[in-house]
Amino acid sequence: MNKLLSILNNPIVGAVMTLIGVLELLFKIPSIYFTYQISLWIIILCVGLIILLSWIYKRAKIKYYIKNYTSDAFGGSYTYKWQWIRATNGYNVYGYFPDRIEVVEPAKLNPDIKVIDCAHHYINNKDLLQEYIMLSLYNKVENTKQTNLFVCQMHELEAHYSKQRLL
Repeated sequence: MNKLLSILNNPIVGAVMTLIGVLELLFKIPSIYFTYQISLWIIILCVGLIILLSWIYKRAKIKYYIKNYTSDAFGGSYTYKWQWIRATNGYNVYGYFPDRIEVVEPAKLNPDIKVIDCAHHYINNKDLLQEYIMLSLYNKVENTKQTNLFVCQMHELEAHYSKQRLL
């Protein structure tokens, strides 16, 4: 009896037995189907295929955003455009670094009319802007709740401090 209880205390065995019980209850699958022998190489092949497909999906997602994410506005600032270059140093995200950052000026209908825009501002610190762009790329690729909240807070802080600079 003690041997049986010690086997059931193993977390892996407990998780497998719980999974079998849940499958029996939810899908009305009898436990007789879980007694078939599956070769170890089939399990390793399936797990390897899942890992490979997830890696390929992430690489494709990175390539997509590197190609398409070339302009953005941060915290109410003017819109910036940039180009991604391959970087070998440690200061990059996914091996890419934003370079040739330029401000996209707002379009004027009539060049003779002076436009006063109090809501937008420039980000003067180029290093901070590059970090901001790399963080935004990381947020777009990973898209987790933590990174979304962090980027939203960064936008709010940038908008707040830009209003203080304008005063």
